[in-house]
Amino acid sequence: MKSLFLSCLYRVFQMQLILFFTPPVLSITIQDAFDSALRSDPTLRASRFSQDALSENITIAKSKFLPQIALQGSSNRLIQNTTQDLPGNVSMSRSFSGPSVNHQFVIKQAILRPRDSAAIGVAELQAQFGKVKYQADTFDLWIRVVNAWIELVGSMQLVESYEKPLQLLFVAVKQEKTKFLQGDGTKDAIIEAEAQYQFALAAYQQSLHALNGKKQIFRLLTQFEVDSTFSTKLELNPCFIFTEKDRDRLWMQAREKSLELQLAEIQEQMQRERTRMVKADHLPTLDFLAAVATAKNDATSTQGYRYQNNQIGIQYMIPVYSGGSISAAQRQAAMELEASMANSEALANRLDADFGTLWSAWLGQRSRVQAGFLLLESSKEHLKSTQLAYTYGVKTLMELANAEVALSRRLADQINIVMEYQKYTAKLSKTDFKLNEKNLNCGY
Repeated sequence: MKSLFLSCLYRVFQMQLILFFTPPVLSITIQDAFDSALRSDPTLRASRFSQDALSENITIAKSKFLPQIALQGSSNRLIQNTTQDLPGNVSMSRSFSGPSVNHQFVIKQAILRPRDSAAIGVAELQAQFGKVKYQADTFDLWIRVVNAWIELVGSMQLVESYEKPLQLLFVAVKQEKTKFLQGDGTKDAIIEAEAQYQFALAAYQQSLHALNGKKQIFRLLTQFEVDSTFSTKLELNPCFIFTEKDRDRLWMQAREKSLELQLAEIQEQMQRERTRMVKADHLPTLDFLAAVATAKNDATSTQGYRYQNNQIGIQYMIPVYSGGSISAAQRQAAMELEASMANSEALANRLDADFGTLWSAWLGQRSRVQAGFLLLESSKEHLKSTQLAYTYGVKTLMELANAEVALSRRLADQINIVMEYQKYTAKLSKTDFKLNEKNLNCGY
């Protein structure tokens, strides 16, 4: 009867805690967090600026084939003394003082520029590289947001799981002390109960510190202040959105949509264009040139004269010899191209190995989720039977507390296993930004 009274008292106290200390519930979805991170993440903002900067290279490269128009000139005050020596030790001097003016208006149009033509191709590839790099940084941000969301939700559940047995352990410690004072208990039982309580309290406090750290990470990443619990929780027996038959399909999808491979391919193409640019240094260039010049007193022979020159024609340049630098640059570009091709091959091999490792880890974690859930159900049934036995006086309050602690530990283990499993699932869902907490966190 006494044990039944203590059980009822504990349940009433637990209900009061729930009523008076339940925090408000907050609903922040993965998409909400990702949208906020897109607006505030400095890494992604830097990537966007870099993309815009690289796209300007196209305008810079194409500008070489547009008319180059320049206006230049000078205006000075000229004071000049000229002395001419004549035969017979005779000289004749002449002085001039007045304005000296020279203005030129020049139009230059490129006709044949092999190197600049190749530079346009490089600029277009650089702009494409910036675009794909931004997509890669966006996906990296998405992975960081998903992981932060999973860790935050899981940390909240861990706090709840570690908090649950504390009150029952506290009551069990008091009961053991009371029994000892009444001569019905032992000192070692008090020490054991106190140790169990302190260990559970330490685990709870550690989970609180970890939660605060996850909140800080989530806030820095998404700018969301998390001062309450989430309405969404990690499903402890999640459904598996992939099967073993999906491996080849996922690998082909990962390879085809791999942003890393796309970046490596673009770099290889850029190196090919740079090789073409270097080869073009041996080729001639041809420009159309038109100029209008007006001048006054700009030379000794034109003092006191005003004149205007109009000219139109072509300007060419044929490389003959540059000390071997062009040939060396060609060899250098060819070796850099070979290096780019080798890097692409090495990257493809690494992605294959990484996917195999990720797939094996996902399969292993899936099995751990299934086994852990069965262990969790076993602990729940053990707690139920212990509660029933305690109600009828067969089990002690300390035994009930130990069953509660065992369930708490199994629950914490399962939460950690599910967190890792969901992270692996997110990585397998590459480039799929539509993955959300509903299909990531579905349950049976």
